[in-house]
Amino acid sequence: MQNGQRTLTEHGRLGGLAAVGAEAVPVRRGTSIMFDGHGSGLVREVVEDEPSAAGSHLANVPWPWGLVDFAARAVAPEPGSVRATIRLPHCTARLVRAAGVLPADGSRRIVLYMHGGGFLTCGANTHDRLVTKLSAYADTPVLVMNYRMLPKHSIGEAVDDCYDGYRWLRGRGYGPDQIVLAGDSAGGYLSLALAQRLLHEREQLAAIVCMSPLMQIAKVPKQAHANIRSDAMFPAKAFDAFVDLIAKAGQRRILDGRPEKIYEPLDHIEAGLPPTLIHVSGSEVLLHDALLAARRLAAAGVAVQLRVWPGQMHVFQIAAPLVPEANRSLRQIGNYIREATDPYHRVAVRAARARAAGSRRGLSADSASNRLPPCTIHRRTGDS
Repeated sequence: MQNGQRTLTEHGRLGGLAAVGAEAVPVRRGTSIMFDGHGSGLVREVVEDEPSAAGSHLANVPWPWGLVDFAARAVAPEPGSVRATIRLPHCTARLVRAAGVLPADGSRRIVLYMHGGGFLTCGANTHDRLVTKLSAYADTPVLVMNYRMLPKHSIGEAVDDCYDGYRWLRGRGYGPDQIVLAGDSAGGYLSLALAQRLLHEREQLAAIVCMSPLMQIAKVPKQAHANIRSDAMFPAKAFDAFVDLIAKAGQRRILDGRPEKIYEPLDHIEAGLPPTLIHVSGSEVLLHDALLAARRLAAAGVAVQLRVWPGQMHVFQIAAPLVPEANRSLRQIGNYIREATDPYHRVAVRAARARAAGSRRGLSADSASNRLPPCTIHRRTGDS
């Protein structure tokens, strides 16, 4: 039990350890950890001591963040790809499909994508290449949300915009089990928060996919994480400025006579959330959020897969096709989306969720009956 209880300080190369339940297993490059639904599978901590390749910045520097996405318009789109601007009540979205992908007509799968950027910067332009690659690997159109951002708008308004994007897809004829929510960094937070909102409306989504996700606004756990010393993207002081921006924006938005409170999705995990895939660098501080999210989702009986990529930068998928690991990650994500939206797979998931709902009503059912696939640990180095 000692190995299963300690906090690890080894990094993710051969010889490092991940504590899964009471068993310690080596963590290697491309390790995939699949949690069961009994609450028994957990990874205490996996610390990667190789430096991140991303550039440092201070989040509290007064800088015209909106220009980042504007400047990215100069990057040429992928040859043969198609894009269209969608106007929503409070923002716009971009519908993207790679060459050869069929139009968004409501008959097949689709991805609703929430970009990262700390709720502060980036957009459909900065993420165009990443999203187009994802469209190709998943063989699906992708609706990229240009949601309202800090500091003028609150996170709650960003979630509202993503909800409007989802409703637009539903209006186009897509069913919930044809829709995958995906996002990187802050987009991971938006994906989970939106999924929770939709769960309360009894919308059963196909899946959630997150890359280097920010899942928790609270700053202290990340500032105390060992990777804060190796992550060049997020110095400890950046989280002070980040939380301050969020709090100030929330104070300006009045709901029912009160300022908007900071919402923590990981404090509201419950059974019935969609199967979830998380890809994260072993070097970044958001490894903390990825591990915490995986543990809490698994404890609620949600099927969750976590793949840790040692030695990569934050949202390394954006470097595709230049970085081989970025291509492999996006290919794996694309395969996961295809499987999650496969009609036969959807039937199995619906049946499992129905059994889980019966269990919550006091009927006899396996407490983990809504999980697919079963508990196992995979150590992969290929493109599976």
